[in-house]
Amino acid sequence: SIAGVDILELDNAVIALAKAGFYSESGMGCTGPIILTADEDYEKAVDVLFDNKFITQKPLDCLC
Repeated sequence: SIAGVDILELDNAVIALAKAGFYSESGMGCTGPIILTADEDYEKAVDVLFDNKFITQKPLDCLC
């Protein structure tokens, strides 16, 4: 899961990932909104979200 996306931009972030060819779903985690992606798409999905300014920093567990 990828956290840090503004709740008002959550659907737009999922659409941006779909346009980039990634399946994802939005949801609510314990600490706020999250985007769920397949494990094999995680790093590339983070790059798409970061490049499109949906997240301001890459997660610490991302080697991207």
